[in-house]
Order: sequence, then structure tokens, then C-alpha cells
Amino acid sequence: MIAQVDAGLVSHVVPLLAGPGAAVIVLVGVLYALYSMAVKHAVPLAGTLAKRHLDQIDTLIATQKAESVAITKTLSSIDRRLARLEGLTDAGSFIPNTGALSPDRST
Repeated sequence: MIAQVDAGLVSHVVPLLAGPGAAVIVLVGVLYALYSMAVKHAVPLAGTLAKRHLDQIDTLIATQKAESVAITKTLSSIDRRLARLEGLTDAGSFIPNTGALSPDRST
């Protein structure tokens, strides 16, 4: 005689595997696929983007330092020329009118 399955067990287990059990198995499969995609693609992409961003900031800082040196050099040159011009003119004899606005300001 061929083995027989208890009809009560089959009648209780088959609906669970066809309904909620199958949904849980599919959900676990989908979550695993999402996790593996995130680990294989999203994490390396985020790392690459962060490295590129930090490299751009390093380049920006280096450029800013070079510009700062150039600006400091230019300002010191202007200061030396101004000091020379003040030495050539009698800058000490000029007494400013404290109540008047400077010429470069409008009323």
C-alpha cells in the first residue's frame, strides 16, 4: 500500500503555504535581493562619491591658499607704493575735515 498523508495535516498546511507562507518566502527573497543590490552597488557608489567630493574640497583649499598668497603679495605691494607716495608728498600736512564725507561716498 502506498503511504498516505493524513488528510487533516494536508488540509491545514497547504492553505498556509499557498497564502501567508508563500508571501513570507517571497518577501524574504525580495529583501535579500534589495540588500545584495545595496551592498554591491549603493555602498561603493556612496564611497566613490564621497572620495570625489573630498578630493574636490582638497583642490579648492589648495587653490584658495594660492590665491591668498597672491592677494597678500599684491596688498603688500600696494602698501609699499602707498608708503612711497606718502613719503614723496607732504602727507603730514593734510588735516582732514572730520565732519565731511569722503569723496567716494554719496550724500
